[in-house]
Amino acid sequence: ALKNIAVQEGISDSGYRIVVNTLKDGGQTVDHLHFHLLGGRSLSWPPG
Repeated sequence: ALKNIAVQEGISDSGYRIVVNTLKDGGQTVDHLHFHLLGGRSLSWPPG
């Protein structure tokens, strides 16, 4: 599913990063699963 979204958003050819945050240290106040799809520019490492 995320690959299809990357194609729709036009970021699949150059690459993208998938991030999952969870629980308190991940910045959540309500426990749930969601993804961040980052792309469209060069991403450095380490992130942040």
